[in-house]
Amino acid sequence: MWSGILVAVLLLVALVAYTLYGHRRHLAISTGPKIDRASRSNTALLLIDLQDDFTSSTAKYTYPAEALNNGIKAINKLVETANANGSPVISIRQTFVGWYINFLVKLLNEGRGSLTSKGLDIDARIDGDIDHDIVKSRADAFHEAELDRVLDRHHIGKLIIVGLDGDFCVKATMQAALNRGYDVSFSDATTLAHNQQNWRETKSRLVALGAKDGIDQTSHTTSATTPQSEPA
Repeated sequence: MWSGILVAVLLLVALVAYTLYGHRRHLAISTGPKIDRASRSNTALLLIDLQDDFTSSTAKYTYPAEALNNGIKAINKLVETANANGSPVISIRQTFVGWYINFLVKLLNEGRGSLTSKGLDIDARIDGDIDHDIVKSRADAFHEAELDRVLDRHHIGKLIIVGLDGDFCVKATMQAALNRGYDVSFSDATTLAHNQQNWRETKSRLVALGAKDGIDQTSHTTSATTPQSEPA
């Protein structure tokens, strides 16, 4: 009997350890070569996780309706400006990879973001043209090599990062961008966060790292020499 209990305890400890490891791995911030910002004067708009699974009013963890609607309106203004100026608009969408994390997502969050979810598409309320669509499996979008390739192809040195959640995927992607030497901007109006107190603390840390709290609507333009955006 005692041997069975011991085995059960060891399996439970291993499961907890693996879960914690997976959580830390999901939130880990990537590093990469520093960009030459002098040769990359263009700006891109990154939309983080603005997909039906996370913006739906039926989501398990919903954002306040007013905050969500106002956020989408503010984001749409940035998309409109980027489209008009020829700046790439890049949608980053979350899809969890791996049987165990998909099991946890189904168990704890109704399968939102899982491989089989029907809510992986970008929210239909996002207006304008999306030039590139990149699917990520971890919080930091820079873990997907395609993002580096797209930004390099368009000579991007400045990033406007919007979306959700400010304390997780937005924060992780911003930190990774700062690690690489990008000029990074964000704003309250275009960032959704479940926990506003945590978000205030997150903002302070991001600003301390070099991010700019505030978005200049007129700043994100693309020169005529930049290659035209290619739909993903």
